[in-house]
Amino acid sequence: MSARGLLFVFGESGPQLPDAEFNDWYDTEHVPLRMAIPAFRNTARWAAIDGKRPHYLATYDLVSCEVLDEPPYSTLADTRSPRETDLMRRVQLLDRRTYDVLEPVFPPAPGYDASDPGPALVTMEIEVDPELEDELNRWYEEEHVPLLARVPGWRRTRRFVLKDAGPAKGTDGEKVKAKGRPPKYLAVHEWDSSASWETEEFRHATSTPWRMKMFGSAKTWDGRRLELLKAWEQE
Repeated sequence: MSARGLLFVFGESGPQLPDAEFNDWYDTEHVPLRMAIPAFRNTARWAAIDGKRPHYLATYDLVSCEVLDEPPYSTLADTRSPRETDLMRRVQLLDRRTYDVLEPVFPPAPGYDASDPGPALVTMEIEVDPELEDELNRWYEEEHVPLLARVPGWRRTRRFVLKDAGPAKGTDGEKVKAKGRPPKYLAVHEWDSSASWETEEFRHATSTPWRMKMFGSAKTWDGRRLELLKAWEQE
């Protein structure tokens, strides 16, 4: 059976496309067309609170990534509306990646509801040398996630491994392509609020000797902080 998947898309409206128009298209056309496909289980849109770019992120929980290669999803680009066709010429960036869920799947906080994702989100993209991958995974399993689960306001942590990336679209698409393949590992952490990140428990979870060793040996360790804009659940 195929692993559950994640479609992960960073977005930037850019100078040629007003934010209001970009968000209206996303919320009223782009996401509804995808949520009409049963293999899309949950979708959420997020906005950066860390001052970094791209400003927007969309996450789509999939039955598996294979559904993206099959109709009806694979035919969506051929049936774009005039509105979407025009918008795609003006948008600055849609940076698309697909991921498979990485085992083990950590249990969420008691009472967690997948239709109500944590209002605050941390994503972490990590690349290490191949000989350090086993240790990275052990650190997550044996120390990091258990410590995060003790932080007040933690809701859920999921890990993924990169399956495919791109091609990036938009006026900045070529710049993203020139950077090469994104990091192999992605962690997605949901929280009740950003206040959790100011607690002593969070500071401890992110500053242990083992964590600092992994951070110091990583080729890429790129974190983002975002807040929830809107969420959709498959009916």
